[in-house]
Amino acid sequence: MQFSNKQVLIVEDQRPFLLLLKGLMHSMGASDVVTKSSAEQAVSLCKKHKFDIVICDLHLGAETKNGYELIEELRTRRLINPTSVFVLISADSARPVVLGSIERRPDDFLIKPFSQVQLKSRIVRAWQKRQFLHQAFSLIDQGEYNSAIDHIEALLEAPRHYKGHCEQLLVELYWRIAQPRKALDVLRNYIDGKPVLWAQIAIGRTYLLLNEHEKAISIAKKTLKRNRFNADAHDILAQAHHALEAGEKALDSIKEAIKLSPFSLPRHFKACEIGRENDDLVLAANSSQAIWDLSKRTVHKKSLHWCGMIRSLLDVAESADDKKQRNKYQQEALLTLQRGKFDEYLYKMDRDFDVDIFGNIINARISAIDGKLIDAKRHLNKSQTQLDDKYSEVPTAFIPDSINVMYKLGEFDDALALNAILSARDEVLDQNSSKMLETQAQSAQKSLASYQQFNREGIQHYQQQDYERAKASFALAQGFAPVNTGVALNLLQCLLQIAIQEDKAEVKLVNECKRLFKLIDDMPLKKTYKEKYDNIRDELSKFIGF
Repeated sequence: MQFSNKQVLIVEDQRPFLLLLKGLMHSMGASDVVTKSSAEQAVSLCKKHKFDIVICDLHLGAETKNGYELIEELRTRRLINPTSVFVLISADSARPVVLGSIERRPDDFLIKPFSQVQLKSRIVRAWQKRQFLHQAFSLIDQGEYNSAIDHIEALLEAPRHYKGHCEQLLVELYWRIAQPRKALDVLRNYIDGKPVLWAQIAIGRTYLLLNEHEKAISIAKKTLKRNRFNADAHDILAQAHHALEAGEKALDSIKEAIKLSPFSLPRHFKACEIGRENDDLVLAANSSQAIWDLSKRTVHKKSLHWCGMIRSLLDVAESADDKKQRNKYQQEALLTLQRGKFDEYLYKMDRDFDVDIFGNIINARISAIDGKLIDAKRHLNKSQTQLDDKYSEVPTAFIPDSINVMYKLGEFDDALALNAILSARDEVLDQNSSKMLETQAQSAQKSLASYQQFNREGIQHYQQQDYERAKASFALAQGFAPVNTGVALNLLQCLLQIAIQEDKAEVKLVNECKRLFKLIDDMPLKKTYKEKYDNIRDELSKFIGF
């Protein structure tokens, strides 16, 4: 391999080691060597120049993008060529750090200190592999998966030094095009043959895709007998047990996987899913915190992850039997919310995100958890008015938690309208938000059906001018939606018509009106609701003294 015609980028925050690496590359024959002290600078540079070799330190300073976050961004955003070699280096040999780095798939990972010979041999080996698979990587980069499969299968017809790499790539391509049975065919010789770690993990994952969960468990257990620190095998166990509804085993396995390798976003998303479905909401909250911490400096950053972190704390508070624990998690959520006002990562990733508006939604949820439904409604209505005033379209980040509170308050029509907006968008929600909405919809299904039935009957009776029966139906609807504004206005309209018919207002009717006024007075209302309420209240004032 000739280094003289290669463009090299070195990313290292420690100047002495940076100069040392630059000297090593020069001594190998590289003349075009560029150095940067941060990942952020490297990203900016890679937007303009394509490098053949990138050598990057793992730790690049506190609260800045690290080495494996850099490799993810460069490859996801295609800021380096498919044939470019990325070598990650670190003085930190702790198992979680090493595993977290390897999961990002650098071409090699070197522990400091190392010699020039070691560095050169690793770069040369990675370069030769990339060159051999150049066409396959290029086709994959262009999304031409079937063509990449054909090319790799042609390479496998002749014995090659890179047979294992070709097979691994082929298996992953079959996963991408949803053909796990063909992936298993590629792996067939490894099932009963000599155990190879990557192949054993690939077999387990393929069995998961084929819904052959017992086989997945068997292969994962065999892998752990040979390597008890393999986090991927624990992942397979967790997903298989989860699919078989063995909740405790699934929880134990995913917790062990996180303990061994805590720096994986997919792992924490899976932990949230398993935790929520098995009532371990503390696990879900801890993993939601990890998702935010692991994503906020990366190409995966979303304000929705920050919202999910706060939401998960309130999930724990809502499920807590002990008042002290409930207050603890509510206060933690409010403290996290307060910190968000000064979080530069949140501001940079989504400059339109309004923490104060989200704060009103969260305060609405806290009030609902505490049973203070009118306060919850006031906070929620204020937030929805602010959203209408500030945005032409409601940003997705605010929708899941708004729907959550709407279901709790019985504002079903508003919840369904926001759900329809979400469904019409191409944006894919994260698993936390999707699971919460699914759970909320299921738990509210019976109440929603009853509310819709009685509300529909009330409207029919009202149109037939049978106001007493209409009032009775709307009252039943209100039983399932106690602070629903639409139902309250319908009831007031019935009471007004009854007062007009009788040309007076009985004490019972007056008290009922006052109860409904308390639900609506001083509430921020939609324009149509406000106009309707003002008209009804003006008419009722002729019969009721305010």
